[in-house]
Amino acid sequence: MIYIVGLGLGDPDSLSGEAKTAMAQSMLVLGSQRQLLCLESLLDDQSQQHYPTPFADVIPLLEANINHDVCLLASGDPLFYGLGDLLLRHFKPTQLHFFTNTSSLQFAFARLKKSWQHAKIISLHGRPLRSLIPHLADQQRYAVLTDQYSHPQAIAALLCEYGCENAALWVIEALGTPAENISFFKAQQLAQETQPFHSLLITVIETNETHCTLPRFAGFDDHLFFTDTNQAGKGMISKKEIRLAALSLLQPQAGEIAWDIGAGCGAIAVEWAYWNPSGILYAIEHHPKRLNCLKKNKHKFGTLNLEIIAQRAPQGLTKLPRPHAIFIGGTGGELAKIMDYCWSRLATQGCLVINCVTENCKSALLNWLQQQNLPEHQLDWTDISVSKGDILADQLVMRPRLAVRLLKITKG
Repeated sequence: MIYIVGLGLGDPDSLSGEAKTAMAQSMLVLGSQRQLLCLESLLDDQSQQHYPTPFADVIPLLEANINHDVCLLASGDPLFYGLGDLLLRHFKPTQLHFFTNTSSLQFAFARLKKSWQHAKIISLHGRPLRSLIPHLADQQRYAVLTDQYSHPQAIAALLCEYGCENAALWVIEALGTPAENISFFKAQQLAQETQPFHSLLITVIETNETHCTLPRFAGFDDHLFFTDTNQAGKGMISKKEIRLAALSLLQPQAGEIAWDIGAGCGAIAVEWAYWNPSGILYAIEHHPKRLNCLKKNKHKFGTLNLEIIAQRAPQGLTKLPRPHAIFIGGTGGELAKIMDYCWSRLATQGCLVINCVTENCKSALLNWLQQQNLPEHQLDWTDISVSKGDILADQLVMRPRLAVRLLKITKG
């Protein structure tokens, strides 16, 4: 058996009798230096070893000892942002026995005397700092687990970048040790702080009424995107009204793989990835200026689940995983080739949505459909004509935009 024992804040008295028995019968006990010292009084003749670096090397070490009982020491609850997830990916559940304990987050909120059932828990440990961006909103409480690249000052600076300079932050250091300390800051103040913090910490954030500049509902304003023109909201992006219609047809699903072909400056790709953080989206674009805007928009909105493919379609699609959903926003005059390839790769019950503006595109699409002879129930046609208000000679006028045709095809 592989026993995984959570230590809570490191008090040996918090361990159950079963956990102590599991440690006693294990031939090998693995833990950090601090964890092994904490349990020194409970460990007798067992072989003790520090965790390897990198930590993933613990898997071959366990496999080499598969015929013996081994005990792994964990902080808090090993099944909550702990090593349990890694072990469950490599071993059968029947090989593992977990002894959970109180998590550090429970202790942290208890120290602050704050409830945490509505708090959003975010781990930045081993993840880019900007993966925090899609979670930011007003009137929210967060608990953030960090590493050396997401220290409290960096988090505060990111909050200030998105209008949350008045957010409240508590930095809780070295819980359960003699060095335990809790500090309170406003984001603007903490971003300027030069004093280093302990390496073991949790950051709790309350945004309250901070006027976060990030949208919290679908339909980003066009001017929020970087585009290939000098006019905000103009350029090679799908405008908000078309974007909302396209996303409603695509119906993003958790865990799906999706393609955006001819992504332009990335309005659809970025918003698609932003609202579906557990999906993976590949944006295919070859135009250098639009590619640059696409990269900047990805960075701005923290959509780290968006992969950019700087190639033409269909050539740039051949190494991508099979998609569950595809959006085609541009074909470069090769609609038939792109549609053929996409239709052959699309997963069964997946959907393909294509956006046509020019009559050439609409005609080529009809020709392709005639060759496929698809039943009508697999097709969903939508024509969208949008007019936007403007002022002419101090009078309101409605200026029409180019009409757009959207077709959704479901693969039976």
